[in-house]
Amino acid sequence: MKSFLKLGILSMVIFFFSSCGKKNEIGKMVPSNAIFVAQVNLKSLNNKLSWKDIQQTAIYKKAISDSSMSGWSKNLLENPSASGIDFDNGLVIFTADHNGKKYLAAEGKIKNENDFIQFNKNFAESQAPAKDGDISLLSLKENNVVGWNKDHFIYIINPENSDYHLDKWKGEGDSMNNTPPADRSAEFTTLCKSLFSLKTDSSLAKNDQFASLLKENGDIHIYQNNDAIINSANGLGMLGMLKLDAFLKGNLSTYTIDFDNGKIDISQKFYVGKELTDIIKKNMGNNINMDMVKKIPSDNIIGVMAANFKPEGLTEMIKLTGMDGMINSYTQSMGFNLDDFSKATNGDWLMSFSDLNLGKDSDKLKPEFHYLFSAGIGDKASFNKLLAALQKTTGQLPTDSMINYTTNDKLFALSNSSSFANEYLNAKADKNFDFTNEISGHPFGLYFDIHKLLSQFSTRESKKPGREKMIDESLNFWNNIISTGGNFNNGGFTFQTDINLINKDTNSLRQLSTYLNQLYTIHESEKADASGMDQRLDSLLVPPPVDTVK
Repeated sequence: MKSFLKLGILSMVIFFFSSCGKKNEIGKMVPSNAIFVAQVNLKSLNNKLSWKDIQQTAIYKKAISDSSMSGWSKNLLENPSASGIDFDNGLVIFTADHNGKKYLAAEGKIKNENDFIQFNKNFAESQAPAKDGDISLLSLKENNVVGWNKDHFIYIINPENSDYHLDKWKGEGDSMNNTPPADRSAEFTTLCKSLFSLKTDSSLAKNDQFASLLKENGDIHIYQNNDAIINSANGLGMLGMLKLDAFLKGNLSTYTIDFDNGKIDISQKFYVGKELTDIIKKNMGNNINMDMVKKIPSDNIIGVMAANFKPEGLTEMIKLTGMDGMINSYTQSMGFNLDDFSKATNGDWLMSFSDLNLGKDSDKLKPEFHYLFSAGIGDKASFNKLLAALQKTTGQLPTDSMINYTTNDKLFALSNSSSFANEYLNAKADKNFDFTNEISGHPFGLYFDIHKLLSQFSTRESKKPGREKMIDESLNFWNNIISTGGNFNNGGFTFQTDINLINKDTNSLRQLSTYLNQLYTIHESEKADASGMDQRLDSLLVPPPVDTVK
């Protein structure tokens, strides 16, 4: 009995430590310095939109009917599994730096090695695969490389190839560099072999943020290393003089995209370094002041963005960069300093765009609209200093300018219409918009009504049948965008964005496929009509036969 108990305890200990040290399999062949990583769950996407569904679209039928298409390309379109790739296990696409230059890579699993080899021979320059241990390597056209073992494959691609092809379409003298990119095939061969045997510390296998991302339920997972992106950028100009380490170190973002019924869900998470995290957490605001939202004097809102954060946090961030002295020397000549800016507002912010009217005259674009910027007033004396500086700046503006502002004891309002700003300040907080409940209860909220915006364009395109049909299709497809968040959870700041569609019952990926197919069909119909019109015009320009009979 005791031996069984010991065995049970030992098993639990082994399970615990193996779970703690477990690597995510997807990240073990992705280098830790990867700038951008996208993991695409093809099995999940196929359940929502199968290849058979895609084959019924006009876009697919047009492609497959192209007589110039090679036989192997047509076979692949008809049966993607002929590539030998196991699409049920998904794909990983990433970009990273190697020897100071970027490269693009695509990784996945092999389902049938013979089919995979045959597929890749279509891209090779008649060479046979070279064997290096248990890894096979094949040089492809345009100096790209593919490597594989019995389970996995890795393509290494030079992103400069696409720039070169774009240049080839330009006229002579238009291209800055019309020469082919340098041959990096030898470098890519070595790199490809190294990716198959990356050490754990040199990969994303134990990266906590990447592992957390992969646990999220979704169809596409994206990891973006903002620190690496900024550091790899050439010529930061004045930014290079700033102390940006606190902003850049550990700065990365993740996105999970899920095609749900009636909407596209995007879960976002932003990570920053400890020093910056401490500042943000200390100065995090409360929830949005919904009274400010409910005071907007309009029933035709196109977009609203509201937030609550302590302005002291912005001042602390500026001090981190070392720019506080330079900014204070500039603002003191205007009568205020950074401390006045911190105390002037209470952290409530609002922007709105409403009452858009494009009119029906498509020849004269004179849009009517209202914009509004509002902030809650904190310390009155500090706020008056900022207001005096604003009055100096805008004192010479005409009364009918786009900048009109007013204030009371609690709020500051700026708008392109003085009457709209005054109406806002004097309004009761009693309006309930469709999005009110959606954005309340968060430090940040955004609403954008795509449908209302498209409705305005539909009134202007009645004389253009093709565009009118496209807008009608769009009106039946797009609804709005709602984004909320700003809370700090599990080491990062979280946001949730929903791109809402009109049809709530059907999967959004399937709807997106149908929508794009409809737009393509309309476009092709317009091309055919235009071609027919050109032919009729040409026939009218042909001179009649000369009668030579006397």
